[in-house]
Amino acid sequence: MDKMQKTISEMLIEGSLIAIGLAEAAHLTALFLKLPFHVCAWIMAVLFFAALMAAGIPCLIRQIRKKPHRSMADGESGLQRFFKLFRLYPVLFVIIGALLLFQFIWNYGMQLPYTTGDITVETVQTMLASDGIYTVNPMTGQAFTTGMPLRLKILMLPTLYAALCSFTGIPARIVCYGMIPAVVLFLSYLVYGRWAAYLFPKEGKKQALFLLFVALVYQFGCYSGAMDGFTLFFCGYRGEVIRVGILLPYALLCSLQKKWKSVILCLLAEICVVWTFYGLGSAAAAAGIVCITRLVQKRMPRLYRKKGV
Repeated sequence: MDKMQKTISEMLIEGSLIAIGLAEAAHLTALFLKLPFHVCAWIMAVLFFAALMAAGIPCLIRQIRKKPHRSMADGESGLQRFFKLFRLYPVLFVIIGALLLFQFIWNYGMQLPYTTGDITVETVQTMLASDGIYTVNPMTGQAFTTGMPLRLKILMLPTLYAALCSFTGIPARIVCYGMIPAVVLFLSYLVYGRWAAYLFPKEGKKQALFLLFVALVYQFGCYSGAMDGFTLFFCGYRGEVIRVGILLPYALLCSLQKKWKSVILCLLAEICVVWTFYGLGSAAAAAGIVCITRLVQKRMPRLYRKKGV
């Protein structure tokens, strides 16, 4: 198997980052051309469909061209490895599955979101009602007179959520407070699943224990407002939560693996969803630290050789 071939989890993570970029492209197009919201939503839908076709058709062609019988050198598929590990450690996987199911049902079906200081739902509802993008103040219902800072206007999450509401008919509160946080948590677990594979290659039990540890940290950390578990469970629709749960750990992992294209995807996604430090904040810092560390490691042997050590 090609070592550069991406796993299903990597495709899902990076597909979500590409979706953020496409939504940003539609958002900026409508924003600068002063198009109504419904036109922006259709542009977004067309871009998503085109991206799915561009990614799906080549994959389908490659699958058709593959030989019907895989050689032994190809090894086991990811699904086969999972079922093999499940047979070996059933109790461990049942505990992980039960904990994750509890988190998705309890935290997103029975808990109230943390909305202090946040007006995402109000902004989404205003876009749907006014058919405009950042043209009406969601708190007063009146048109903006002095405008908004450009750095805030280019943030696209409310537009993306409004587009989802527009096409599905699902209320904004359910999309923002239920569906999006569940997707963000799912992607966060996929990211840490890749961390488990990186830290413990070909050690299935240790990978499962690592994921169990992450799930427990999230669960017991949800009772403190400063913990990642709290933000993921109670305000996972916010851009800073997407950054801390997905972008930052994935950018750090890809930096360690020298997958620089994936790092760039993380940095661009951070610009689209977080305004802090003008978009380039934690993910860029993490990637920069890894790069500097690698440069220092490469130069240290040369310095020792020059000094005759």
